[in-house]
Amino acid sequence: MTTESALVQWWAGLTDDQRQRAKAIALGPAPRPLAIDDLAASMILAGLPTSRTVWTGQPESLVEMLDEVAAFVRATTESA
Repeated sequence: MTTESALVQWWAGLTDDQRQRAKAIALGPAPRPLAIDDLAASMILAGLPTSRTVWTGQPESLVEMLDEVAAFVRATTESA
């Protein structure tokens, strides 16, 4: 279980580009794959839960944004 403060702190540290990518990923159906990139790294460094997805040969299928993070991103971007 991720704390609200960890999510808020992670979100505050994102660039506008990272926030837009996080929103696009969060709006997708589960599983929500994302590349091993700066956004994925920010989630891991913040201690947020991620899941390693099955590799399909596509680099964007290596990490999954889990439901609780996606729900936070959706709620944050809807209220903005």
